[in-house]
Amino acid sequence: MPDLIQKALHAKRETKQIEFKEGFDPSSPQDWCELIKDIVAIANSGGGIILFGVDSVGKVSGTPVQPIASLDPADIANKISKYTGSAELELEIREVRKRRRELVAFVIQAVSIPIVFAKPGTYDIGSGKQRSAFSVGTVYFRHGAKSEPGNTDDIRRAIERQLDLIRNSWIKGVRKVVEAPQGSQIVTVLTSAPLKGSSLSTTKIRAVTDPNAAPIHLTRDETKASGIFVHEEVSKGIFDEINNVIDANEVLAKGKRDFFLGQPVYYRIYAERYHVKQGEAGLALLLHSGTSKFYAPGLYWVLGLPEKLTAQVFSKLYLEPKTPHIQSLIRMAILLGQDFSTWLFDKWNQKWNKHPQPPSFYWTLKDMNGNLGKIDPRIIAARTTYTAQIGLWEERSVAVKELLDKPDEAVTHLSETCVRIFKGASYLRAAARSLDYFAYGLEIGKRAKTLTKALIREIGEQKSGDFTEGVTHTVEEH
Repeated sequence: MPDLIQKALHAKRETKQIEFKEGFDPSSPQDWCELIKDIVAIANSGGGIILFGVDSVGKVSGTPVQPIASLDPADIANKISKYTGSAELELEIREVRKRRRELVAFVIQAVSIPIVFAKPGTYDIGSGKQRSAFSVGTVYFRHGAKSEPGNTDDIRRAIERQLDLIRNSWIKGVRKVVEAPQGSQIVTVLTSAPLKGSSLSTTKIRAVTDPNAAPIHLTRDETKASGIFVHEEVSKGIFDEINNVIDANEVLAKGKRDFFLGQPVYYRIYAERYHVKQGEAGLALLLHSGTSKFYAPGLYWVLGLPEKLTAQVFSKLYLEPKTPHIQSLIRMAILLGQDFSTWLFDKWNQKWNKHPQPPSFYWTLKDMNGNLGKIDPRIIAARTTYTAQIGLWEERSVAVKELLDKPDEAVTHLSETCVRIFKGASYLRAAARSLDYFAYGLEIGKRAKTLTKALIREIGEQKSGDFTEGVTHTVEEH
């Protein structure tokens, strides 16, 4: 980071990337804990520099920096590992000059996954008292010139930085291919450690202008890829990071059944749902977050879960009905068909039929049930019509009748819609839910018998809970 070093030497104040320290005592536990906190916060925030030997406005302080310059980077790494576990962090010690005075700079590289403190940074402050620079489970970021505990926005920005790096690297490789001279060959090369069970062999493919040439199938699915190039370059980057993000959520949530990283990140993960490699507990958490917290698309998780776990998630909506989340249960009931939707309505009818003002979802399910057998359940679940259009972005739309025959198109539109929601297009959330029904409604219907049995067993004789108004970022319905 040569430019950053020069920027730090000329800076007159601290920033997100630049930290000033007049001195440092290698024998002081306090100095070590505060330094480690700053190093980790800068690494988590995209990298930066700590400049020793200057005061808070960047003026040379005259404090000797030789004790700092003589530190072994390996010793610093061991100190950091003591508090962070096996987290990898790159740090370089540089000797620099400002106004003919020797200074020391710690150049800190960004980390791909934010570092979480595994042990508290506690030190004595005298009189038998102690102070903590950081606590177990905290994740520090730079907020201006301060190193402070992170929030959801910090995590989101960290994810965006890493995805941008991977995406740019991937695009750079693709650009080399598309800009190659005519007659060039694309060669897929097997990795030194071939995929287990793979029958792929090295193949040469020539780019031609012949419109009758056989098409090449480029895919993110390693089982369908024509060569290892696409799978290795893409999934080993972006998609491994998606799974790392989910794992990070587990650490940050501290055992709570909650998606700590927030709704935008949930949509980003759902955009890459085919590459999520999680156990049953992880998928159940994602389904729970999509249905009970965000009222977001989540049917793909259902297809990867045992019926019992799916039933546990949806039974929560029955026992704690709130709007608009209860709509997720209603629309699942419609996709499962007449048996379960009728059973569910009978349960609600027992509770609400004599009530002076039943909740609106009671009437919603009653009306939807009346159309089962007459209209495709995916259309009913999406609360649309055969001739309607689903609005997308930039005045684009897709016809419902096309999605009925081409679920794969719904899958593609759903992925791009989720990415746009992640980037701020919240108006597309209703469209994302509708696309979810058309993408996976048929597959849900194929599991109707087993899912219905599991749901009825899970709910049993329990009565539906009292209706409450939900608090959510997505209150629009369609």
